[in-house]
Formats: sequence, structure tokens, C-alpha cells
Amino acid sequence: MPWPSALSTRLPPEVRMFAARWTRSVLAVVWGGLLCLPLVITSVLPPTSRMATRVRGWELARHSRGFGLVLASAPMKRRFLLGNALVAGLAIIPTANLLGGFFVVTLGSLFQGFFIGGAVNIGFDMWSISQPTLFVGVLYGAANLIGTVALAEAASWAHGRIDAHFVEVERPFAVYTRISELLTTRRGVVLAIDEERRRIERDLHDGVQQNVVSLSVLIARARRASDPVKTESLLDDALVQSQDLIDEMREVAWRVYPTALDEHGLRPVLERIAGRSPVPLTLQTVPEGRFPPAVESATYFVVREAVTNVVKHAEATEITVSIVAEAQTALTVTISDDGRGGADPRGGGLQGLARRVGALDGSLDVESAEGTGTTVSARIPLGTEAQMGSMKSEKS
Repeated sequence: MPWPSALSTRLPPEVRMFAARWTRSVLAVVWGGLLCLPLVITSVLPPTSRMATRVRGWELARHSRGFGLVLASAPMKRRFLLGNALVAGLAIIPTANLLGGFFVVTLGSLFQGFFIGGAVNIGFDMWSISQPTLFVGVLYGAANLIGTVALAEAASWAHGRIDAHFVEVERPFAVYTRISELLTTRRGVVLAIDEERRRIERDLHDGVQQNVVSLSVLIARARRASDPVKTESLLDDALVQSQDLIDEMREVAWRVYPTALDEHGLRPVLERIAGRSPVPLTLQTVPEGRFPPAVESATYFVVREAVTNVVKHAEATEITVSIVAEAQTALTVTISDDGRGGADPRGGGLQGLARRVGALDGSLDVESAEGTGTTVSARIPLGTEAQMGSMKSEKS
């Protein structure tokens, strides 16, 4: 016979994730109700006293296990204990009321509906509800549960704000946050691929296709020409045009993805970008080692697109590029210029870079005050140890 454990496995992972999160949050609110009075008492005691230390430990455990809040260190301020006691006291009163309504009214209505029959009345100060038992019970219970979850979410937010006022706070166990990020970056990957396809289509249409048409016209004119001298001249022009076409194709292919990146790593392709840039470009630091292909590719595109934006819009006289490898964790890419600044991070180009970096769990920051130039910084994680090991084996 299938039991709830078997049923739960059939639920979508997102449903189970949120159910687990809300359950822990509600239990943390109830736990806070028990800790409310000790928190108030210890807030007037010396922060280093034994009782304050113990209660503070309980409170930190409640935040970690219930709300997923992990603090960098234990705050020693009395306001930390008092603020959390206030939130816990305010949250537990309506939460207890709603939970009491759910367990007493809903379960009582279900019991009456299944075993006794008849209708159930739920009275309020201004009105009363009288409907068939099961309908009223389920509706009332659902409303109470929604209210309880909303209060737990509000308490989680409030505790997080109080904690962040004193120390650095992280939510490393917040799986829901991670899934939200993954959904966002997945959409970003799709958009980045579409933008790249459109750019390649523009390059082919505006450059290569025009040269092909021109070349075909020259060849057709050469075939129709009756004068051998003119025919030879047109064929010479067609030969020059074909060489331009080959160069244009190579340029487009290089902009799509330089093969040197796979064969030689970042430095050669960045030196080529520096050599082709119309604005003087200085490579300050570039690590010599090799990195996962996806990381090197993202680094290359960040530098290339950032340099292209500077050339097009910044009116700069100098560009500097710096790439620093953090120990086995990430690459930090910085592109700075001395242009007019005022770059909008919400622009299409910078948004595309942010999506490309975000697809690798990285981040992109833009500092661009008016008149002070622009600095684009990207932090690109190197990935898991397994990926690094795979990369090393490929290189060997």
C-alpha cells in the first residue's frame, strides 16, 4: 500500500522543497515563542555571562536550522537578543492562533464530517459561516495554513534583517534560493545564445554576404565581356575580392570563437585583441596556466565585448585588462578605461555579459560614474574539483 513517503516522491521537487522550507520556518517561529522570554531576560545580562552565551547559542541554532540563516560570528550586542526576542514574540501570537484554528477547527470538522455528519458553524465577531462540514473545514484550514506560512516568511525576513545589522549573514542551505538562481541563469543562457546567433547573422549578412554578391557580379561581368583585356581585369578584381572574402570569413570565424583559445589558452587571444584594438590596450596581468574551457571562453568573451563597448561608446584613450586567478576557486577579470563613463549596466551588451557569466555561477559588476571611466569586473568560478581534474587530464 502506498504510504505518504511513496506519495511524496511523486511530487515535483519544487513542491517538496517549498513544503520542507515552510515547515522548518513554522517550527522556527514556534521555537522562537519558547525562546522569547529567555531572550528578553538575557538581553539585560552581561553579553559574556553563561546564560547569555547559552541563550545566544540556542537563538543562532534556531536561525540556522529553521530559517537557514548562518552568521559569520555570534553577535555580542544586547540589541541582537532584544530585537530577535521582539520579532519572536510578535510572530508567535498570530501564528499560534492560526495553528490552533487549523488543528482544532479543521481536524474537528473533518472528524465530524467523516464520523458524525451534519454542518459546522464557525463564528466571528461580525459574521458566522455555516456550510457543509468538509468544505468549511478544508477552506478554513487552508486559509490558516496560508496565514501561518506568510507569518513564518515575514519572521524569516525580519530575523535576517536584524542579523545582517550586526554581522555578515548567508543562506547557504536555502535550496529555494539556489533553484531560483538556476532558473534565472537558465533563461539567461538561452537569451545569450539567441543574441550570439543574431550577432553572427548580422556579421554574415552585412559583411560576408555583400562580398559574395559583389564577387558573383564581377564573375558574371567577366563572362559576358567580349574584350579579353576587360575580362582579365574583371577576373583580377574578382581574385582580389575573393581574398577579401576569405579574410572576412576568417574574421567572422575568429569573432565567433578563436581556435587559439583551445590550443594555447587565454594569453595569445588576449594579445591578439590588444593588437587589434584601435584604443591602446595594456594587459597588466594574465595567468599562464590553463583553466576549464567554459571559464576561458567566458573570460575571452567578457574581455572582447567590454573592449568593443569601450571602442564604440567610451571615447577612451587607454584600456587596461587584468586577470587574476584566485587559488583554485575563480578568475577575476577587470577591464578599465579612462573614457567618459556613464555606462548603463542595464544595457543590452552588459546584460548579455552578466547572463554569460551568471550561467557559470559568476557575477558581473560595473562601475561607471560620469567622467571617470568605466570598470567592468567579472568573477568566474572555476567549477568543481571534478571539472578541474578533467581539464588537467585532457591537457596531459
